Amino acid sequence: MHELAVTEYVYNLVRKQAEANKATKVRKILLEMGDQSDYVPEIIAEYLQVMGDDGLLDGVKVEAKYLPSKVLCRDCGAEFTRHEFDGTCPKCGSENLKLNRNTDFLVKSIEIE
Repeated sequence: MHELAVTEYVYNLVRKQAEANKATKVRKILLEMGDQSDYVPEIIAEYLQVMGDDGLLDGVKVEAKYLPSKVLCRDCGAEFTRHEFDGTCPKCGSENLKLNRNTDFLVKSIEIE
């Protein structure tokens, strides 16, 4: 249910851009999300169908590109994605690491006609 608030943000942004470009249909929305974000693109698409009552968003496809979280080695300063290590820094072997969780959310592009 937490997708509702973010969907309202997406809906308002997409409508504003569609109106500014005199679009009659929104075909696709590309979201960019951190890999620690827990939003589900399919649920966002479903909510957009309910919110869009004038046909502008009928059948809109919502896709997501996930960006990896980063890990920082506090000893040597190396930065790498959390998928690139086995519990130690790949550069110096330290276990003194900090996970910088990526929970970003961005509307990257909108495909309209």
